[in-house]
Amino acid sequence: MDRDDAAATANASHDYVLYDGACPACSRYIAATGLAGARDITLIDARSAPALVAEHAAAGRKLDDSMVVSIDGVFHYGADATRKLAEIGRPATPAQRLLLWLVGKAPWADALYPALAAGRRGLLHLLGRPLIDP
Repeated sequence: MDRDDAAATANASHDYVLYDGACPACSRYIAATGLAGARDITLIDARSAPALVAEHAAAGRKLDDSMVVSIDGVFHYGADATRKLAEIGRPATPAQRLLLWLVGKAPWADALYPALAAGRRGLLHLLGRPLIDP
């Protein structure tokens, strides 16, 4: 385990968001939450935490299908993860609030999530970036 992976795993014992930092859509959604720099939640780029990714994959939470939000020991995955981020987020602008609502809280958010996940995979393919899961 490299130093970054060890630090990410140590931080994983607290509240955290595990997401794909190489995905522009994922990174923008995380930025819109306003959680960067928050002391009560750690943002972890899945590409720098392979042991944590493998742990979640073994539990059926594949990072190529969703990010993982861990709050108070409860894992949120898929549409539930974006909903949780919309609940705990601290967006700074009206546009960020709207994005969090559209993706996480709107009545169609659950139905929209599979299309967003497929779009993420397509975007990574177009950008020539590999998927995450082992």
